[in-house]
Amino acid sequence: MTGRESRSNLPAPPRRRAWRAGVFAAAMIAGALACAVQVPPSGGPEDTNPPRVAGTVPARDSTGVAVNSPIAITFSDDMTRARVERSVLVQPPVSFERVRWDGRTLIIQTGDMQRDTTYVVRVKPGYRDNHNVPAKAQFEFAFATGASLDTARVEGVVYFKHEPSGRALVRCFRLPREEDFDPVAARPDRESPTAKDGTYRLRYLPDNDARFLVLAFIDVNGNGALDPPGEPMVVYPDTVFLTAAVPVVQGLDLTIIDPNEPAQVSGLVSNETGIDSVLASVVLEPVADSTLARVYTLCNEAGAFEFSRVRAGEYLLRAFLDLRADSLCGAYDCPDSALTACMEPCSEAPDTLRLEPGATVKVPPLALRRKESP
Repeated sequence: MTGRESRSNLPAPPRRRAWRAGVFAAAMIAGALACAVQVPPSGGPEDTNPPRVAGTVPARDSTGVAVNSPIAITFSDDMTRARVERSVLVQPPVSFERVRWDGRTLIIQTGDMQRDTTYVVRVKPGYRDNHNVPAKAQFEFAFATGASLDTARVEGVVYFKHEPSGRALVRCFRLPREEDFDPVAARPDRESPTAKDGTYRLRYLPDNDARFLVLAFIDVNGNGALDPPGEPMVVYPDTVFLTAAVPVVQGLDLTIIDPNEPAQVSGLVSNETGIDSVLASVVLEPVADSTLARVYTLCNEAGAFEFSRVRAGEYLLRAFLDLRADSLCGAYDCPDSALTACMEPCSEAPDTLRLEPGATVKVPPLALRRKESP
């Protein structure tokens, strides 16, 4: 986007009239707001108040807006203009044909707004005034090019590393899409950052049997874009339907798994040997992958065990009584002089454990029984 204009891109006269009318309306708002702004006298203290949005054209929740109407956003202070321009999003996405300023008012002429559509304009937090004071909160307003505003919504909580995350962005895409649709690269129809408690709300959605794909990702670098593989994401497994009968979907929680997040494995071992001199041992043996370490733990007196931090991969799980104290399931010296060696009681889970990042796996109970011969 740029503030430069080209004569070759000038619109037809009717469109110019609509553009000038929109600019005039935006300028009127800007002028009225400017009169109300208190400016400290020369030499006074530097303004440290965060900038804010003082007015918009169209006004918040307007209906019947012309598809060629400009979007004007007036700020309370003189702004760092390039940063502000990068902070403005319109959804569903539209092209910005012209971007210009009139004092403290940013004026955007879009090129392809559609009829009977609700648009949401977001000014992302972090935009700054000329004193380099940042805005701490986003600003959002909606307007409709039809007779009414869409009011359906989807809301829930985003979890990351088993806790609500205030660093996620949630997006939805209206379906159907093209065959080569890629939600990682596509621009969403709606987007919502999560609050500190992990909650999100996708608002102003249509309820005319609309279908949506919903995804969330952790915005690690804070640039508002999805940048895999360094930013973990999740796609909600089901299509979300919004209808006149069910215009609100609540509790659509999303759990994002860190690819480096360890898994958890727990279970119960029953000692039926009558040997109570040692607690049962449990070991996870990596299958084929030499980069994975062998993991060892002891059961408690009730036979319960837990591995809280296991790298993703494939493992064999064995439980045994480590009577030889070598952390292996094998032979030991029998207490009965008639035998030279006995096999330590040992049991193996029947299936290979395939652990995904962040997985929580409960293993079926295992039983240990005495073995008297090697």
